[in-house]
Amino acid sequence: MHRKLLATAICSALAWPLVAATARAQEDSPDQPGAEDQPAAAPTELDRILVTGSRIPRVQLETASPVVTITAEDIQRQGFRNVSDVLRAQPLATGAVQDNQFSGFTPNATTISLLGLSPSFTLILMDGRPLADYPLLYNGQSNFTDLTSIPTAMVERIEILPGNQSSIYGSAAIAGVVNIILKKHLDGIQLDARLGGYSDGGGENQRLQLTGGKSWDNLDLTFGLQYSHQDPIYMRQRDFTDTTDDNPNPDLRYGSRTFIILNGITGQYDEPGTGCDNVAANFGGTTIRDFRPGRGFFCGSRAQPGFATLLNEEEGVSAYFNSTYRLGDNANFYASVLYGKNKAKNDSGSRFWIPNYNAGTGGYIWNQAEQTLETYQHIFSPEEQGVTNYTTDSSSYNLALGFNGTITGSNWDYDLYYSRSGYEVKSDQLWPLVDEMDAFFQEQFLGPQLGTTSGYPIYEPDKQAFYQSITPEQFRAFSGNLRNNSDTWTHSFNVQLTNPELFRLPAGAVGVAGVVQFGYQHWNNPVDPGVSGDAYFGLSGTSGSGNRANRAVGVEFSIPLLKTLTASLSGRYDSYKNIHAGSDAQGTYKVGLEFRPVESLLLRANYATAFRAPDMGYVFTGGNGFFSQQTDYYKCETYGPNPNCPFEGNSLEGIQVANPDLKSINAKSYGFGFVWSPNERHTLHADYYNVRIEDEVLPQSFSRTLFDENECRQGRLDINSPTCVDALSRVQRGPLNANPLLSETVQLVTIKAINIAEEQISGITAGGSARFDWGNWGEFGFGLDYNLTLDHTTVTFPGDPENDLLSPQQALSAEFKSVLTGDISWSKGPWSANVHGIRYGSTPNYAAQFGIDTTPGTSQGKVGPHMLYNMSVSYDVTDKSTLSVTVNNVLNTEPPFDPTYDGSQGFAPPFYNIFAYNGYGRAFWVQYRIDFGTN
Repeated sequence: MHRKLLATAICSALAWPLVAATARAQEDSPDQPGAEDQPAAAPTELDRILVTGSRIPRVQLETASPVVTITAEDIQRQGFRNVSDVLRAQPLATGAVQDNQFSGFTPNATTISLLGLSPSFTLILMDGRPLADYPLLYNGQSNFTDLTSIPTAMVERIEILPGNQSSIYGSAAIAGVVNIILKKHLDGIQLDARLGGYSDGGGENQRLQLTGGKSWDNLDLTFGLQYSHQDPIYMRQRDFTDTTDDNPNPDLRYGSRTFIILNGITGQYDEPGTGCDNVAANFGGTTIRDFRPGRGFFCGSRAQPGFATLLNEEEGVSAYFNSTYRLGDNANFYASVLYGKNKAKNDSGSRFWIPNYNAGTGGYIWNQAEQTLETYQHIFSPEEQGVTNYTTDSSSYNLALGFNGTITGSNWDYDLYYSRSGYEVKSDQLWPLVDEMDAFFQEQFLGPQLGTTSGYPIYEPDKQAFYQSITPEQFRAFSGNLRNNSDTWTHSFNVQLTNPELFRLPAGAVGVAGVVQFGYQHWNNPVDPGVSGDAYFGLSGTSGSGNRANRAVGVEFSIPLLKTLTASLSGRYDSYKNIHAGSDAQGTYKVGLEFRPVESLLLRANYATAFRAPDMGYVFTGGNGFFSQQTDYYKCETYGPNPNCPFEGNSLEGIQVANPDLKSINAKSYGFGFVWSPNERHTLHADYYNVRIEDEVLPQSFSRTLFDENECRQGRLDINSPTCVDALSRVQRGPLNANPLLSETVQLVTIKAINIAEEQISGITAGGSARFDWGNWGEFGFGLDYNLTLDHTTVTFPGDPENDLLSPQQALSAEFKSVLTGDISWSKGPWSANVHGIRYGSTPNYAAQFGIDTTPGTSQGKVGPHMLYNMSVSYDVTDKSTLSVTVNNVLNTEPPFDPTYDGSQGFAPPFYNIFAYNGYGRAFWVQYRIDFGTN
């Protein structure tokens, strides 16, 4: 009920100025007295334009599918740092994604999730051509497109087309298409300098842009250069992420266990006594003797998590060149090149040590002197380990060379071009080596190994010697540089023919476009041999390499059925051949209707199919290792005790292997809506969308594999059934042992990706804009855009019940149920200003996402709405120069509080959902732009 009232209120607010504008227009219409005395306006011949989602040039901007357009001016006045921030702030981008705040697989890359779907389901284009994938895998699994490398200086506009678009653009256009259109025609030179930072500290940044262009008789040139630099923000620079005292659960406000000795029999910490005094200088002098309820006293630092970065340090440079040379009246040669280099650094925080990590004993040793089982943990401080940033040096390029023009004596236009896009990432990280680190601590306090008992190594440690710091030189002596060099590229030859008037029907001209494409993709993501060989402490890696060829042919028609009704039909056939692996082919189509009962009103509807070709990360992976918190059902039932089984929630190692037999993911979508534009100053629109995905690729369930394995071992499933043969073959266990803790321990679980899941999402997007000239008060503009997700469900395995991702009881990830953005702009003379607001709707809280038991007084539920405001003010100093000030997050609003993000599941600050919100705080920029020689 509240949702309907909100939607009605928004539409009513938008419609009011339009009704008024229509009434004023009717006062001057030919039906009014005296109108016949006015001279008739001469008909206007409108130029045809190319709109994202169609290859046929047309007069109308709006088509059978909704298109969201963000101009370079919008990016400037709405207060965004870069292209990534622009896209993530759009109402259609409702899904939570990994970014700089997450020190996981791709900490120096950014992406978006349209409609709450996987980032790999959104096709990112540049000038209508696909970009190369980022070489590293998103979440260690799938390929995606990185937005970090796209310079804002060269962006003319961005167009977002939601829903299935494979019949025009091919693979991956399931959630929609983002087309980033670069500047093509500039006259003169423009210099743009920007300085800024954050009111709470850190993140100081500078950006310098130089763009320009020149036209001669037969030659048109455009160029652009951009340099940018950004300092890091550390978590210690924000008062809600700087310490474990920020924990919403008071019972868990104790420090990180930087020095502990844990008795494996009693479950208690050894009393450190004065040992903490020896290491008090660590973590900026914050290490103390702290207390953990249920465990006892230890040496720890509540400030330890604050030494990790919240925002990366970045430095980048980009260069852009575009030219068109007229060969004759009907032929042009064009070339476009964009090249960028970027260096990023992030610090994931401290490394740590536990004994005999690779021995499969969970870090436990047998203390010969005290006749007990115990383990040790030492978290290295910045004073001990020195600088250990994860650094990536990346370079990317996008190239297009082609000929276009008109075939002499016909209506046929042609475009023949070659396009190529590539991405290379070189990474470097200092990381401890298992054997070398064990040898160091044996010498420091453990002493030589005295044998084994029940599988545990025997030592006589000097516990007092344990409580001492090491030096950066010692840390580097048992560490190595983990280096990788990964790359991707994609290229294609394209032939495109268009004819806006193939022939005429009584209602108008039939337009047609055809395309033939020959392409090739390459992906190479090797893993450091030390990672695959377990040489590095606590690391697993992703790896893989492969190539595939793509052939495609497509056709599109625009058919006027009536003067007021136009149909669009498109179809495409794609064939993918994975080199040394499987192959797949897919046909897709789309049908659209545009009904214009009057010139100012468009009613539209569309139905389309789409696909995503088998992901190269899944098909060609060389084995992606990972760790997962799982329950060993077999050991719980066999060795017990139950309840409170000691084999619940253990960190188990898995490996994801290649599946060359994967097939395409398939999708169907439909939508309908309207656009009302009584004049060029007022617009109102609303659309419904529905996307259903089948054969979605997911890795086999780690938990389900362990569950099935136990059912087979206990005889409840036929040991010879395909389910048992499969599950038993993928769970690798150690030998029997007299010690239940070590007996038949899971050593490795092998999984692979399979076409198995289903997903469905539906929603409403609406919005409008109005501009008014109020004389001496200036010109005002108002705009609203809104997206409401109505349903989002998944089915993981055939026959399983649906999971409602918007329900607190079934949510598997965080996504915004609604996003609303609004703008109020004003201009008068040399002054202009804009206020941009974003309201993010509710999201499932942490407990709901993961189905965990909550702390007393909390429950699985939702995190409330979150609102941000950006503001910009500009002043034209001269006709050729402008000074502007921008403030992002004006109220310095913190991420929303989630009482279930309390660290009980083993994570540290920040205690908010870093995939949905950021904790950067208020940002500000001062910018000066000057034009040289612009006519």
